[in-house]
Amino acid sequence: MVSRTGSPVTSGNGSDYEDDGPQVTADLSDQERLSDDEQLGTVTQRSETDHIAEKLPVKAQGRGNSPIIILDGSDGYFDQHLTKPVLSTNSISKLPFLTSQEYSTYIQEAEQYYKSNRETLVQLHETLFAQWAFELSQGFNLVLYGLGSKRELALSFAQEYLDDVNVLVINGYNPSTTIREVVASSAAILLDDPNVKIPKAIPDILSLLFTAQERKPFPYDSYKPKLVLLIHDIDGEAFRNDRSQSALSRLAAHNQVSVFATVDHINTPILWDSAKLSSFNFIWHDATTFASYTAETSFSDPLMLGGGTGRNVNRANSGPGHAGIRYVLESLTSNARGLYRVLISHQLQSIEDDFGQTQDSRNDSSRFGMEFKTLYQRCSEEFIVTNELNFRTMLTEFYEHEMLNSTKDLVGTEVIYAPFDKEVLERLLEDDILNE
Repeated sequence: MVSRTGSPVTSGNGSDYEDDGPQVTADLSDQERLSDDEQLGTVTQRSETDHIAEKLPVKAQGRGNSPIIILDGSDGYFDQHLTKPVLSTNSISKLPFLTSQEYSTYIQEAEQYYKSNRETLVQLHETLFAQWAFELSQGFNLVLYGLGSKRELALSFAQEYLDDVNVLVINGYNPSTTIREVVASSAAILLDDPNVKIPKAIPDILSLLFTAQERKPFPYDSYKPKLVLLIHDIDGEAFRNDRSQSALSRLAAHNQVSVFATVDHINTPILWDSAKLSSFNFIWHDATTFASYTAETSFSDPLMLGGGTGRNVNRANSGPGHAGIRYVLESLTSNARGLYRVLISHQLQSIEDDFGQTQDSRNDSSRFGMEFKTLYQRCSEEFIVTNELNFRTMLTEFYEHEMLNSTKDLVGTEVIYAPFDKEVLERLLEDDILNE
């Protein structure tokens, strides 16, 4: 007989079946062992997936309890750059207009800030004057760099340690300074002979100097240069071209010339290749002064910022200016520069022929302009343009940069003119960029 609640087991008393008590106990023990095994397996699975969970995106609570997903690595980089940044629409032209009186007031107030600290910094630089003089005596050239004007510091050094040699002070920040003036003045001092005629071409002057140079005496501790070139801003607008830097480097290589220069532009070393640097033989000194660039900026109009920009016909110096015109001309072809040279040469000649009178304003330049057909014919004769389409393409470049204007006279003939004063046109014509 089989019991409904029992199960067949093997017992020691020979009975075939056992009651429910021992059987239930056995079933509970099996369940407990199974439960322990499942728990152990769960713990093992968690430990294996912990490193995966760490790599999953982290959810943070933002405004309104909305989740913010923060991604790491490359996914986070691209997620942050899904949207374009908001660009400002502000420009320099939106700055408020600054009067000359306001500008002077602000500059005077700014010079009072940290005045004692700046004076202490200058005094620290002055303690190195003896070291600088020693380096010059050993045949090296010096260049000062750092934030702030170094003009007064360089002049103080020259007055204290270079009072027994010829010092030629060159203001590189003056746009009207030319490299030919520097080379010719240096030649006059080095040759020291009024009977010697100085050539006009810069290469000829340099060749004459190196032919007549004397051998540098030895030992070096007894050497004193015959000429020291004190160049404020050797990287200034006047010398920011390869022609000027090549001439200065050749002068620096002369055994009777030493160079003491200052630089202010962060990209100055780009002006010099290995050959120029070898000729300059510079030792660099950090001469940070935090001084105002009052003298260096005296040749430019600081009020051209903000409301002072634009083409105000009531101001003689408004418009692109000489620096802007030169920058545009350097980016154009030689034929385009030749076209501009033909036009302004004719315009200057017309001004001089007009009984020595000059225009009253920039708009008055149209009276001395050149007819379209006449300008095209002149350019064709000089092989500057080949056809009218090419001619109009060149004119478009100047129109876009506001370097040319056109109008019609009383009979309807188109007249082209440069909207600048006589002084600006003369400086452009004297500039080497138009003759290259």
